[in-house]
Amino acid sequence: MISRLISLIMAIGLSITLFLAAPLFADKIQGAGRGILILGLIGIAGGFVHGVGFEPRNIFFKFLFNRWISRLLMASTLLFYD
Repeated sequence: MISRLISLIMAIGLSITLFLAAPLFADKIQGAGRGILILGLIGIAGGFVHGVGFEPRNIFFKFLFNRWISRLLMASTLLFYD
């Protein structure tokens, strides 16, 4: 239960940060920066998927929306754009 709450809080926090500070992120996105942002958005989606308790049946989506992978992608996005 705590693990799901952590994932959900991270996903909500990062999505609010991306929404409110979009111009700051847009200034830093050049070249390879877009790829990092896409991975971060996948991480946010995985955080929401894990946070609300949804468990995918497809093995690819189980791997993609794994809590550890989602948290790693969200953290790397924050570190990259800091």
